[in-house]
Amino acid sequence: GETFLSQEVVVNLLQETKQAFERCHRLSDPSDLPRNAFRIFTILVEFLCIEHIDYALETGLAGIPSSDSRNANLYFLDVVQQANTIFHLFDKQFNDHLMPLISSSPKLSECLQKKKEIIEQMEMKLDTGIDRTLNCMIGQMKHILAAEQKKTDFKPEDENNVLIQYTNACVKVCVYVRKQVEKIKNSMDGKNVDTVLMEPGVRFHRLIYEHLQQYSYSCMGGMLAICDVAEYRKCAKDFKIPMVLHLFDTLHALCNLLVVAPDNLKQVCSGEQLANLDKNILHSFVQLRADYRSARLARHFS
Repeated sequence: GETFLSQEVVVNLLQETKQAFERCHRLSDPSDLPRNAFRIFTILVEFLCIEHIDYALETGLAGIPSSDSRNANLYFLDVVQQANTIFHLFDKQFNDHLMPLISSSPKLSECLQKKKEIIEQMEMKLDTGIDRTLNCMIGQMKHILAAEQKKTDFKPEDENNVLIQYTNACVKVCVYVRKQVEKIKNSMDGKNVDTVLMEPGVRFHRLIYEHLQQYSYSCMGGMLAICDVAEYRKCAKDFKIPMVLHLFDTLHALCNLLVVAPDNLKQVCSGEQLANLDKNILHSFVQLRADYRSARLARHFS
């Protein structure tokens, strides 16, 4: 996808503006200097921030596919990355070349206010685009799970002849998630990375949690579900968000309820990772077992 942001255009605009500030400093009467510097700044804002960056953001927003699109091209994160780089250059010029010309005049507060408004407008559009992009990512994961996961994955016809370590759906989701996490990390800077990654991390967990609730599990199928969740948990480590990893640790512990011997159910439910969970959540996982009725497992929750 085209981002409509050009590093070359930005560098040229900032270079021209820097020279304009230098001429302004040399040629202006001291009493006119702040006013002239402010006029140059407003021209920079108009052509760099509004004509160039804002246009690219609007175009990028319009190009984000709906959350149920298949194989969506999520290039808005490229726009975010380039816009962040340009913001840093813009900010550097503000501090290095404009501030010395206006620092002791009333124009200072006017410039700071204008810069604050522009950045807030841009951030609102970036946040909207990131949010829509995350919706697309989750939508894409849903598509993969719906297309690749088979009911027989967790209830194989031949319990003694299961040759796979984890299901195809799990492999494909993990490949997709790792790619997106890498992309988010490359597009953001500083604390923004953690803030943005928290959202898809929590939603990734919710998606897998709800997905697993749709199936019935034989003993071997339960083992395979545990292996899948172990892979998802490895994937969750890439987020480097403690809360996301904790959610997948708990989900992994919940999946043990799919395979534990009926007589040991109570003991596992009161184990360290599950003891604090609502009894209904524990029961909902046990109900997914193929032997739920035949082994009369409901009695453990009455």
